[in-house]
Amino acid sequence: MRFSRLMLAASGLATVALLGSSVAANAATINGPFFNAGEAGYQVQSSVNFNEVRTTVHVDPGSSTSPFIALQSTVNGGATAVIGLENIGGNYFLYGATDIQLNVAAGVPLPAAVIAPHLVPLSSIGAPAGTPLFNSQSGGSFFIEVHYSTKHNLVQFVAGPTETNEATLAVGHVFTESQEFHAPSIETLNFGGGSLPISTPQVSFTRSGLTEPSNENIKTIGGARITFDAFPLNEAVATTHGGAPTITHNPITLEPSPALPGVGSAFGIVTGPQA
Repeated sequence: MRFSRLMLAASGLATVALLGSSVAANAATINGPFFNAGEAGYQVQSSVNFNEVRTTVHVDPGSSTSPFIALQSTVNGGATAVIGLENIGGNYFLYGATDIQLNVAAGVPLPAAVIAPHLVPLSSIGAPAGTPLFNSQSGGSFFIEVHYSTKHNLVQFVAGPTETNEATLAVGHVFTESQEFHAPSIETLNFGGGSLPISTPQVSFTRSGLTEPSNENIKTIGGARITFDAFPLNEAVATTHGGAPTITHNPITLEPSPALPGVGSAFGIVTGPQA
């Protein structure tokens, strides 16, 4: 049903309101979609403060886009710390950045053209910075995490081939003042522009989770893991030029499918049905 609703929007026969919210038992409301030119996925919209976002990324063979996760101050931007797998020439590399200050539209947390200049290569377990993790022909999986220490005002990255390989990377940023991150995101970015293959799986995300600082205790005891879709989410969908989709002039290029809510907050990203 979800695919048909997006197709109605792409044909100009439906509005954003029709695409609207999806609600399931034990999962948060999904708002949107919010259309943009280069990213698809989800961002938490909440007054709750989070100090961690994590997921296991599964890159499909033939993928040409780049999955990233981030801690961000609000849905309108602010302080942003991001880590992900960037597709460069058909190989996937671990990249990240801290203390980016962004001013973005709600539901569109990581504009590809804006964050690209800030990204730097990161090392990971058994792979020095600048080492390809795998290629787009074979695909592969990788665990990534952004953590913020409220005690030290320090952002740290965690990454490895599996979630059990949680070694903190020797990369971090100390903020001069304490930060609150209310809008974690998990998305896929198109760094290569609007040209993408038709209806091709790009990536999927499993065991996506959040934690709250110890003094929050909104959904659970502070420090305990929360599923990513336990809070209201904004859904981002990419079109060729941004804005509401039409088949002939502004087709969908990236969209969540299967979409949230999902078991364990699992979801995927595929390219759009139109060239």
